[in-house]
Amino acid sequence: MASDVMDVPEDLDFIEVLGSAPEPAEYDRDILRVETPIGDTGEIVTLSFDIGARSVRLTKESMGECEIEIYREQVDRILLYSRDGESGIIVQVDVPGFSCELRAVISPRFRLVDPMLYSGR
Repeated sequence: MASDVMDVPEDLDFIEVLGSAPEPAEYDRDILRVETPIGDTGEIVTLSFDIGARSVRLTKESMGECEIEIYREQVDRILLYSRDGESGIIVQVDVPGFSCELRAVISPRFRLVDPMLYSGR
């Protein structure tokens, strides 16, 4: 059953998996954000989230340009993982009649797994 507040990992988990802890965004102190580089490619993944509003924004930038930007609302939890040589972020939404899982692999290279995105194949 969904709660009123999104479940998020502890700061130490963010540091262990992504290399830094979330910090309040300059433009809105209720929004926390954590940036993590993708290897030495110059690409950056940013995870921004508002725990009370249960919203998440994930972006990937390359050379200062935003390549990917995904929003999720009514998020139940953010999970971090590091196993089998791979680490990343999982955003889970589970509301009556709908559930999905957005997975952003950060290391060893970026990969996005999201059943809500249709590639046209």
